[in-house]
Amino acid sequence: MLRAERRVFPGPAVFLGDDARRAGVTEYFADLTGSARAPELSGQSYGEMAAALVAAAADGPVDLLVLAFSIHDMWPGRATATYLSHVCPGTPLSFAVCDQGSAAPFTALRLVRDRAPRRALVVAVEQGGLPYDSTATPPREHRGVALLCGDDAGHRVTDLRQFPDVAPKAVPELAARTIADLSAGHDRVRLVLGEALSAVWPEDPDRVPAGQPLTGVWWRLADALAEPGGLVVVGEYDRELRYLCLVGIEVR
Repeated sequence: MLRAERRVFPGPAVFLGDDARRAGVTEYFADLTGSARAPELSGQSYGEMAAALVAAAADGPVDLLVLAFSIHDMWPGRATATYLSHVCPGTPLSFAVCDQGSAAPFTALRLVRDRAPRRALVVAVEQGGLPYDSTATPPREHRGVALLCGDDAGHRVTDLRQFPDVAPKAVPELAARTIADLSAGHDRVRLVLGEALSAVWPEDPDRVPAGQPLTGVWWRLADALAEPGGLVVVGEYDRELRYLCLVGIEVR
């Protein structure tokens, strides 16, 4: 991993300022939800968000781009990963990981590790504008984080573990055992744990504030990478989908 870039995107997507496109999206969501009233459109476009992150992070050709998200964006039907390949240097192979909750960015990193491209870009994005009623709590802000990975001299992913179908009561013991495994051989270890995982952790990790379930830990990772030396362990637990994910990153 070479570096992390992050952005907050205030306000709605730019494309919603176009009357014709806004009308089309309004009709789509009204039909989808069966609502008689027009939905409120204040959300963001992952294409717009990720394009800005790609421009900031990709300083040269990229071989693989993986887009990770959980909540859908405000441009239904768009092949966003394909669009990002078009705007990213190197026109990389690109695809998206979704329907995995907060585990999606960890899965994206695992796919990068397994394919071992020379350079890869993982883009994690979340937007907080849901144009219909939902039991899910939307993110507090529209945010995105890009992780540039590659063989160049830089931070290195040492190991990554993902555990499906982990009951909440089993999380503390499994997380402690996995963190011990990831930390073996490292004198200085810093923990960056998401809200759900830090709540059951007996020690005092770098707690990520609530409100950004997908990007929270990766946002804080950008700060951790700025501090030289040691190992950073990033961890998150998705209560609803019961995924436990942890990754070790050696800071150089």
